[in-house]
Amino acid sequence: MMPKDLILRHSRQRQAVSEMDLDFLGFSLEDVILNHRRYDAAMVSIATLHHARTMNRIGGGLLLYGPSGVGKSTLIDNYAINFPAFDEGRQTIIPVLKVTCPSSATANGLTSAIFEAMGYPIPSRMDVAEKTIKVIKIIKMYKVELILIDEFQHAYYSRTLPDFRLLIDTVKNIINDTKVASVLVGLDETDEVISSNAQVKRRHSEKIEIPTFKLEDPEDFQEFRAILKAYGDALIIPPEVLLYEANLARRFIIASDGNLDYLRHILEKSVEIAGFAKMRQLTQQVYGAAFREYVWKGVPDKLNPFHEESPLRCLNKAGEPYYPWHLKHAIGSPLARRNIIKTTGSRD
Repeated sequence: MMPKDLILRHSRQRQAVSEMDLDFLGFSLEDVILNHRRYDAAMVSIATLHHARTMNRIGGGLLLYGPSGVGKSTLIDNYAINFPAFDEGRQTIIPVLKVTCPSSATANGLTSAIFEAMGYPIPSRMDVAEKTIKVIKIIKMYKVELILIDEFQHAYYSRTLPDFRLLIDTVKNIINDTKVASVLVGLDETDEVISSNAQVKRRHSEKIEIPTFKLEDPEDFQEFRAILKAYGDALIIPPEVLLYEANLARRFIIASDGNLDYLRHILEKSVEIAGFAKMRQLTQQVYGAAFREYVWKGVPDKLNPFHEESPLRCLNKAGEPYYPWHLKHAIGSPLARRNIIKTTGSRD
């Protein structure tokens, strides 16, 4: 049994579906490389930090932050892939170590994640202090030069203040004792998280923000159109109108709020909708249906950015998909909600 068999069995348009080629299912734009200026600037900053570590043997650090979906994880994945692990005699060398901070956001969870990222058995009968010492030893043994810690905003969700402080202290001790270069990556809250520890804050004082693309910024809009061109060239069903045509590009930037993850999913959903409808081209109506299905199911017709009478405004009012609820309402663990740790957006 294959997934396609169930599609054929359960489709309400069984005859039409059974006669069509289902290769459009699973179509993805994820592998399309988008070298925009934000991406290039961040790559250069990380490489500069890494180069300084290889020359001086003394680690520095930087903070990479921005909203979800802007490409932070993709960027550091693409950086790490250029420096794969290799064997030097009987010794494994890991020049760049990429770790994801677990959602549990504890020192024990982070040290376990580091062991796992290095492919080293996770010690089961050690306390956090012993694990930290072991992690430091293994990082040195594997000659790690640069460590990339993704999703570091998870520290904001620590259950208690002691958990939070122990996690930050563990990161500080690992970085200080190994002298690796370090990049902490996460949402905007990450800036507040590292500000709680003077040493971690000082070490990561260089900050790189990757924001969403803004329609009112001419340079942003021009780059967004270039991204649409790159995506358009990769589509398996051609668009009726070039994606980067100015009016259509405005609709896409509003529909996605300038967020590349939303943009990619709207286009992928458009291909799926057009494929099932046996359409030879992607139309504005298809994009509108994809927006409704993926972004905002209850969108009034005239607020759909792909409706001809749409006012083409940011959809950031209460009840709309890009309302900044995280700036208006308390988020995080009970610890965070008590304002022991504040998010960037909580400032007056």
